[in-house]
Amino acid sequence: MEKENPANNHIYDGWIYRTFIDPSLAGIRRRIATLVPEDSTVIDVGCGTGDQLLHIAHEIKSGVGVELSETMVNTSQRQAEHRGIGNCEFALLDATDLSRWEDRSFDLAMSSMVIHEMPVEKRIPVLLEIKRLGKRVILADWIYPQPSTWKNIGTHILERMAGRTHYSGFQSFMRAGGMPVLLEEVGLEIVETQITSKGTIQLWLCEP
Repeated sequence: MEKENPANNHIYDGWIYRTFIDPSLAGIRRRIATLVPEDSTVIDVGCGTGDQLLHIAHEIKSGVGVELSETMVNTSQRQAEHRGIGNCEFALLDATDLSRWEDRSFDLAMSSMVIHEMPVEKRIPVLLEIKRLGKRVILADWIYPQPSTWKNIGTHILERMAGRTHYSGFQSFMRAGGMPVLLEEVGLEIVETQITSKGTIQLWLCEP
């Protein structure tokens, strides 16, 4: 039986995120797109406004976006309709339990700029679900450590602006050693890694 999934909305969800955050992630969206096999099935965990999934929609067979924010799910659905995209769907679900899908249900499971903001106790369960569902996995998040003092300060400012709970998650993520520590803990093997031109975000292509 699936867990009840209460919506967890943030003040920046919806049009604020789509207007101010999505454009800043355009580079990582393009990088991820180059790693997605054509005609594949994809699940995007913590899909936000659906921007990444909709960016690759015309190349993939089908896509599912999972979010704990009802505002983001509604935004994703409206964006899909506006763009005339019919092969992507969006669900309001807690990503610690995605048992409605069987193991290896997707060619690719991905998550970008999400894990760092999660409560500590949810990170491993979510990553284990991502690992279980995808034949391959793509993750993108803040690089650890940040490449310079000034870029580190800038990243901290951005995260602090997202709110106290969000910033607290980011701080614990960085103190613990970032994504590499989590990948090792859940047993994901790194196939390829890339760093954005600004040097603050890293991308990992992994296999279970």
